[in-house]
This record gives sequence, C-alpha cells and structure tokens, in this order.
Amino acid sequence: MRQQAKHLHVQAANYCWFRDPSKALCLKLAGTPGADRPLAGMCDSARCPQATHHPCHLPVWQSQAANHKVFLAKPRFPKGEKTRLMPELERAQRVVDEIIAASAAGGE
Repeated sequence: MRQQAKHLHVQAANYCWFRDPSKALCLKLAGTPGADRPLAGMCDSARCPQATHHPCHLPVWQSQAANHKVFLAKPRFPKGEKTRLMPELERAQRVVDEIIAASAAGGE
C-alpha cells in the first residue's frame, strides 16, 4: 500500500497515478520529462494515461461542461471562442459520460 501511495497525487478533478514520468502528459507539455513529480497546473487528465476519474470527481466535470454550455449558448460570444470551446465541452462531457458509465457498471 505504501508503494502505491507514493505514486498517487490527489487533485480536484482526477487522481494522478504518477508511476512513469515518460507517460505523464503534463511533463511532455511542459518540456520537463526528467521531473520526479507531476505538474498539477499543466494537468489535462482527460488525455493523460496516468489519470483516473471517479464518482467524487463528477461534480467538477459536470460544472465545467455546464459552464461551457452557457458560453456557447450566448449569441454574442465570439465565433472564434465558440470554435475553441467546443472541443473542451466535448472532452468534459466525455469524462462525465465515462464516470457515469463506470458508476452504473459497478466500477469506481
């Protein structure tokens, strides 16, 4: 259990299992592949293979998706920003759907 605990980094929207720095998306994005800890500020857990999402993270992802929907529904919101925000909404909604599906299947 202790060996697992040293790899776990708890964040608001995911659990980061930082076992292999070469697979950490945050380190790749920052250009620091030799770091020994994840960079929480660079985390894109929806794309990182070492991140997991659980039911306790669902409110964060639902809130993000809801906020994106509000902006996209505004007619005066700039078209370029809508184009940029749409993939973010799709990513957040995908994570929400995956969390809900895993919960329904009895997994966590």
